[in-house]
Amino acid sequence: MARFQYGGQALIEGVLMRGRSALAVALRHPDGSIVWATERLDLGLRARRAMRLPFVRGLVVLYDTLVTGTRWLVRSATLQALAEEEAQGNGKGGAAGGTGRGVAGSAAGTVLRSIVRLPLVPILGAASDEGMGANYTDPDSTPPGSSSPTAEAGLGKGYAVAVGGMLIVTLAFGIAIFFLLPLLIAQATVGRVDQGFGLQLSEGVIRVVIFMGYLLLVSRAPDVRRTFQYHGAEHMSIHTLEAGDPLTVAAARKYPTAHPRCGTEFLVVVLIISILAFAVVGKLSPVWLVVSRVVLVPVIAAVSYELLQLGARHRRHALVRWLWSPGIWVQMITTKAPTDDMIEVALVSLQRALVADGNEIPEGSSALECRPLSMADTTDASDPGPPADPKPPADPKPPADLGPSADPGPPADPKPPAAAGTVS
Repeated sequence: MARFQYGGQALIEGVLMRGRSALAVALRHPDGSIVWATERLDLGLRARRAMRLPFVRGLVVLYDTLVTGTRWLVRSATLQALAEEEAQGNGKGGAAGGTGRGVAGSAAGTVLRSIVRLPLVPILGAASDEGMGANYTDPDSTPPGSSSPTAEAGLGKGYAVAVGGMLIVTLAFGIAIFFLLPLLIAQATVGRVDQGFGLQLSEGVIRVVIFMGYLLLVSRAPDVRRTFQYHGAEHMSIHTLEAGDPLTVAAARKYPTAHPRCGTEFLVVVLIISILAFAVVGKLSPVWLVVSRVVLVPVIAAVSYELLQLGARHRRHALVRWLWSPGIWVQMITTKAPTDDMIEVALVSLQRALVADGNEIPEGSSALECRPLSMADTTDASDPGPPADPKPPADPKPPADLGPSADPGPPADPKPPAAAGTVS
């Protein structure tokens, strides 16, 4: 079994898995097939040892969730947007007439709806991902000497706008709804009679009520429910790996959809820590109260991540399980029982993450049929895009390393990293 604790997040009709030095993505293509890609995580800034220090590593993981996760969220949305445009074009008796910009716009709309409806992680900050492993590589299908397409490939000119817009909306929405709105409500009510601990306590209670009401409201949307099902599939596959079972649908079915390292549980810890942190800040002028809520967000996130990892390591103790049980309860909302085909997508993503890390796939695992994600999958047929590579395309057949006798690739670094993955 892999020594590193794998984590990930749900995408639109897909799952992203983070490993020690790479991530893998598997998506259910509109044609019914499973497509996958991998991306290095041990390049640039993230390769530095300082990024694995306590209270820093949590911010790095959250950066990945925000920036890298949003990039792949856009890419997964693009797959579905292309299918919708093609279906609409065929319904009108002709080929889809959209442009690459139109597809990017459709994808952006899909992602905007998803971000507004899916607060799986708190919004802590945005950063450029230049030099941080933005290229995704397919070691089995990229011909020697040829350049690998980037994660932006095929998304058209609207890609940067789409991702940048998602990050800005996510930042503004998360901070405004979950940090500033509770403060304003508390100030307008309890703040009239108590500017001390009573104000901070009431602000925390209001924040919890908004958070829970928000989750209950968005979970009623059909598309959000499907994403929550993929969220559950991600957890079930990770449970299977951590138990040492073969990565099969039947084995994954034995495990719950909740996981102790979930990003939803992280949110619950953030809510609790925020009450204590803002209580320490104490009484300030209204302007500085607002500033403190924004400035302390990264600090609260860093502390909450370390507490989440501590709780995951000592989960066998009854007291720890009791203290962390609210996070499991909330996952009854943010995870749903997946279908078998959703679990297959999660298993492909996890298998590919293992291979990219140089780990062996557990013996007896399913050799699920899949193919590498290509530029054509997310490029509008009406958009000529960049010039084609004159070299012959890779063999579209799934590589042989998905089976029980998988080639583990280069040996993994025997020294485990300091930070463990967070399951979202």
